[in-house]
Amino acid sequence: MDLLSALHSFVRVAATGSFSAVSRETGASQPTISRHIALLEAHYGATLFARTTRSLMMTEDGRSLLPHAYEVLEILETAETALGRRRASVSGLVRLGVTTAFGLYLTGKLGKLLEEHPDLSVELVMRDGFGDLVEEGLDLAVRVGSIAEGSLIARRLGSVRRYVVASSDYLARRGTPAHPRDLLNHPCIAYSYGGSRHDWHFECKGEENVVAASGPFRANSSEAVLQAVRSGLGIGMLPSFQVEEDIASGRLIHLFPEWTVPEMPFYAVHTGPRTLPLRTRTVLDFLIDISDVLRQG
Repeated sequence: MDLLSALHSFVRVAATGSFSAVSRETGASQPTISRHIALLEAHYGATLFARTTRSLMMTEDGRSLLPHAYEVLEILETAETALGRRRASVSGLVRLGVTTAFGLYLTGKLGKLLEEHPDLSVELVMRDGFGDLVEEGLDLAVRVGSIAEGSLIARRLGSVRRYVVASSDYLARRGTPAHPRDLLNHPCIAYSYGGSRHDWHFECKGEENVVAASGPFRANSSEAVLQAVRSGLGIGMLPSFQVEEDIASGRLIHLFPEWTVPEMPFYAVHTGPRTLPLRTRTVLDFLIDISDVLRQG
């Protein structure tokens, strides 16, 4: 049993908090993962994880070892990647978790990437809501908003602009609100993962306005919100890339363009190690390029 394999198991257990999760991820048996950790503990004369029947907590010694383990593995993988770029094409499957709206946007852009790398495959796992990357078998995921999980390695891609929009038919029937506070007299279609209160924030020349968006319909899918807005059910707030074509065609009207709506940060995240396999790094680079276009659009 070599020390490098043990270090790799150690960083994955640290990231996932579970021996069984690492076993599923790597295909090694759970006793093998346990032996890897025991080898490191014997080698360093330290307890790396405090174990109970219900939990697994990293000790202070484990936290001290973790950055050094990452550094060792990163040096080795950097060398392998550098050599691999010389002798191998980008190949293999990358499973990428995305929101539905971003996934649909991305689908229209993937042709260039796959044409450049014919041996690369990309599987999009699309849903509006965050799951566990290890349990879902994801290599990468795109997440919007703050990243709470400390075990994830995140690369900020940029910020998503949001527009308040309504259909021209709806505005012809109900009138066009001139100020965000006028939204109180209109049904607003909230895009949310749950909860009963959905505040929309606006700012213009130092003036701030917060509207508690409410109406008879809301959904945890931005695509459902978009369809509801298109059908005239009410007014919605949606990512700019999702509605720009509708706005350009006149199907939807961008309301309050002089008001600023706070942008949402978005990230590409993975569970490590920091140096990714070439196929995954290639997809991440592609996401960075796509995000540059979104920021400029």
